[in-house]
Amino acid sequence: MTATDFTEYKQLPSLEYSGLVDSFAESKTWFALLNLSDYPADEFPDAGQITDYIFAEIELPEIEFFLLLIERKRNEPWTGNTDSGYFQQLCEIKIQNTNHNQQNAELIKRGCVWKDSLSHKFIQEIITQNPAAPLESVARNRQCVIVNTAQPLRLEVLNIPKPWGHEGWYTGVEKRGVVKVTDEYGKTELPYALTLFKKQLLADYSTALILLKTLNPVAEDVVGDLYYEMHEEKWEVYVVTEIDKTAWPSGTGIIKAGLHPDKITEYQKNHGKKWSDFLLKNFKQAIAEYEKLRRQIDESTESISTELTAQELSLREKAAAFVGDCSVKVGDIVSFPVFQLHSLQHGIKVIEFQTPHYERLIVMFAQKVLTQKHWDTADALSKMLPEIYERPELERLHKSAGILAERFVDFPQFTADRISLDTNHVWNDQLDGQYHLLITISGQATVFPENGQSVILNPEEALFLAVGMGSYRLKNTGDTPLICLKAMPK
Repeated sequence: MTATDFTEYKQLPSLEYSGLVDSFAESKTWFALLNLSDYPADEFPDAGQITDYIFAEIELPEIEFFLLLIERKRNEPWTGNTDSGYFQQLCEIKIQNTNHNQQNAELIKRGCVWKDSLSHKFIQEIITQNPAAPLESVARNRQCVIVNTAQPLRLEVLNIPKPWGHEGWYTGVEKRGVVKVTDEYGKTELPYALTLFKKQLLADYSTALILLKTLNPVAEDVVGDLYYEMHEEKWEVYVVTEIDKTAWPSGTGIIKAGLHPDKITEYQKNHGKKWSDFLLKNFKQAIAEYEKLRRQIDESTESISTELTAQELSLREKAAAFVGDCSVKVGDIVSFPVFQLHSLQHGIKVIEFQTPHYERLIVMFAQKVLTQKHWDTADALSKMLPEIYERPELERLHKSAGILAERFVDFPQFTADRISLDTNHVWNDQLDGQYHLLITISGQATVFPENGQSVILNPEEALFLAVGMGSYRLKNTGDTPLICLKAMPK
């Protein structure tokens, strides 16, 4: 951000405090306080841009650290609460190799953020306790993450209970839960971490990241089956990571998707060009019969008779027979663009990437729906693609000894790749103005940022890689083959 950009905000208050931090030794730390609590956080330059500008404008003595504490307010739309809350951002610029010539200095910028409003005197007291590492001292005291645009952010998994099992969120931010990034100093809610140095972390991409999660259905039939559903906005892809042998003894599971090819053949034979009209009409009728009985069971306060249980099974199987069976093994990939009917079944665990949309049309469900009072059968069937489901074809990006890179989806909003490395082999990658999400399926990976510290990734651990990282190396540092997934926005 230039001085011209910054001065557009003519009502920007002056610094409330600016000066050297008092300490017993000769102070090498400059501390400043800026109160922006009257300005909307999402409409004002990010903390990194503000810090760069003020650091350049203030006439400073020879120092080692420049610290800017910014006081702000924001609401949290993901919670449904319209009230604004206070939070504080502390940005640090560390000056190295000055040689008494600040113009040739190496500048390292980092920061941390926490929800609350503490006095600047309290923050200064923390800083004076460890003047050699002021940011680390504050982060440890506030138990929050240090954000460095040259360093990956480790994503902590957040488990969300579901009627069929649980989801493990890595980038989810909504009313049901907010994921956090984590490091040795503490944890920070993802939306706060991303907006600290938003331009360098995300460029012009939204803080609503590509959604990364695991789906973990229980192994019990019916109980562990997900909704038969369809999406109008959400694009999603599953990578199968585990199949429970108690549910699928052969190691091959079934994901329900698209229309069943036998049904299509049957209706084409009987109804010619209008086959889809008749098929969807009968499919809808079969679901309606099942829904009627399903509601009777769900609303009953008495024990369900054997006769009613048998009737429920018969009607459920009649409706489900219209949907195709997609056989999957560990490592297989299935993708679902919009308007594609699908249902993940019990005992099949997957890693999922999806667009950040929270919408679905429920076609049917073998349990009581807890999130809404109705099914969306008619609406969904009127919009769904009346076709056999086809799994995505993988595009080979690179193959050499011990290295294989494949693109398994190329959606309008994001792409996702699978990188396979033998022990000690390395994959070099560029961010090219896009953030990356990495998650390991098997093996041990070590990520070597261009200018940061290495980070180890074990199975089902995930990282956010900032645009500002520039490039990185991914190395298999384990003793087994490494499989890593990567997603990038377009």
